This record gives sequence, structure tokens and C-alpha cells, in this order.
Amino acid sequence: MRDQQPDQYQPGPGPEADRPPATAGAAPPTGPAPADDASALAAFAETIETSFVEIGQSLTDPRTRDAYLTTLATWERILQGSHATGVIDDATLQELMVPLNGMRQAPGIIDRI
Repeated sequence: MRDQQPDQYQPGPGPEADRPPATAGAAPPTGPAPADDASALAAFAETIETSFVEIGQSLTDPRTRDAYLTTLATWERILQGSHATGVIDDATLQELMVPLNGMRQAPGIIDRI
């Protein structure tokens, strides 16, 4: 082994070496697709809520909801910054905002369920 500084980066054996299977942590299919946008959005909200329940939290808890919405706002700023610097174009920004805006609705939908 060659001499190196303790803080020098050492690449690992490759990206696939310790990668879990593609399905690890993925939500199982929930059945047929909802028939309308409202049903699809409710199903999306329930999927998001399930991921929080699995770690002992819920979007119905004000602190969890606030942290969740703050994270989404941060991602929106990241996307806007990427757009402002030319990393993504107008169409890509608009496409990426669709699921983000849908995700913002999850806490309110969960409160009504």
C-alpha cells in the first residue's frame, strides 16, 4: 500500500460494491392507479405519510409537518438556483415543480383523512 495523508480520499471498490438492491427501501406497489387526480394525490400523500409512520413520526405532528415543508421549500430554492444558473431550463424546472407541489399538499390531505 502506498503512503498517503490520513485525510486523503481513497476511492472504494466501485459504486456497485455496497449498493443495496434497487428495491431496498422502496414502497411496495399499492394496487391499480387511482382513477382521478384527487385520488392520485391522496394516494401520494398516504405513501408519504407511511414513510414517516415507519420511523415513528407523522405529518399530523406540527413539528414533523414544519420540518417536512421546510425541506420542500429548501428543495424549491435549490431547483430555482439551478434554473437561475442555467443548470436546468424552464421546462425542466416546471416538470420538477409538479411533484414538489403535490408533496406540499400531503400534510393537509393527511389531516382530512
